[in-house]
Amino acid sequence: MKEARDLSPDEGGRPIDPAAEQESAAPEEQAQSAAVEKEEAEAATAQTQATTAAEEGPRPVGEPAAGGESAAELRDRWLRAMAELDNQRKRYERTIAEVRATERERVLSLWLPVLDHLELALRHAEADPKSIIAGVEAVQRQALATMEGLGYRRFAEVGEKFDPSLHEAAQARDVPTAEPGTIVEVLRCGYRSDGQLLRPAVVAVAKRPE
Repeated sequence: MKEARDLSPDEGGRPIDPAAEQESAAPEEQAQSAAVEKEEAEAATAQTQATTAAEEGPRPVGEPAAGGESAAELRDRWLRAMAELDNQRKRYERTIAEVRATERERVLSLWLPVLDHLELALRHAEADPKSIIAGVEAVQRQALATMEGLGYRRFAEVGEKFDPSLHEAAQARDVPTAEPGTIVEVLRCGYRSDGQLLRPAVVAVAKRPE
């Protein structure tokens, strides 16, 4: 035979079971207790860390953190990198100087035959003065061939249209038979390659009639 439980009425007049009330309140009390225990554990951990840091004292300057590099190690790496960069710069300068010297020797070796033929023409001129003209003309042809071998050719001819990017107008002349703005005389030839102007041509240009 079951014992009768004392059920007191609530505000609505319904009976209240004390055992059921205690069971519903148990989860809330457990959650509050767990929160309090967590806060106490965190406070204890923080206190332990603070105590340990105070006992060890401040970390000396330059001492690496866990898994890091010290200031001395970083400075050493920087000095090594700067030294390697300086070595690369010196090697580059030496390479450029060697290339320039090689190119100068190559160009001069191409012009030596021209100089030889010019000296030969001058020696023959002593025996036959009239031969100097033919000798100089031969040297001129050889010099032009050498220029073309280096990739540069002569330009500017009478009758061409004046081009300020290639020509320098030294004179403007009245030439009724020439079209205005055209070259009537080449005072000094110009030289250029396919992509570079070595020297502009100096010319006389026909001016427009007034």
